[in-house]
Amino acid sequence: MSPPLRSGHRRRVVLGVVGLVFVTAGCLGAPGTEVDDPDAVAEQVESRYERLDGFQATMIQRVEVDDETETTRASVAFDKGDSLRIAYETGPKAGTVTVIENPSAKLFAGDAETDAEASAHFGTVAADLVRENEVVFEGTERVDGRPTAVFSITPPEDAATTQPERRVWVDAKQVVPRRIESTWTEDGQRVNETIRFENVSLGVPATDAGTTPGGATA
Repeated sequence: MSPPLRSGHRRRVVLGVVGLVFVTAGCLGAPGTEVDDPDAVAEQVESRYERLDGFQATMIQRVEVDDETETTRASVAFDKGDSLRIAYETGPKAGTVTVIENPSAKLFAGDAETDAEASAHFGTVAADLVRENEVVFEGTERVDGRPTAVFSITPPEDAATTQPERRVWVDAKQVVPRRIESTWTEDGQRVNETIRFENVSLGVPATDAGTTPGGATA
């Protein structure tokens, strides 16, 4: 039986993680210290977004609610200014494809109409993340054989019941998340989510990702 998670929530989580690829990209700092310079992080994230040509990966999402678990596997392809494509391989939407045209503007960049506006918006989001939460670089670990930098993102006490607490493993060379662990409370239930990215490729347009039967366009 699937955990009591609404389909809208699952979609929000998936899309939010794709956005987090850029939000966390500028958070590399000295080991054991808090990342506390919002302006510097914003500048790094803007620069990272401007250099990004494309992102593809296999995403495995595991959600635990009480004693129930749901696992979703999907291929994610993001091409800035063009499309975000999510092909679900397992889980409730297995066999379907969601394609979102111009995702930078529609999902992550508010009313941005150009790449420059989108990169500035990502920088603002990253700065707010650092400004509103405690972001700490915890050290380094290897994930699937890749060197990663580990960060904890802790909301303030007055927002602990509504905002997730996260740990993010960022690939030290590719500067994209390899693993994200989140914990939050929804409808009085404790939710634990783990998302892993495998087979990561950069510089590959989403339009080269192929097609899967049962696709849908959003």
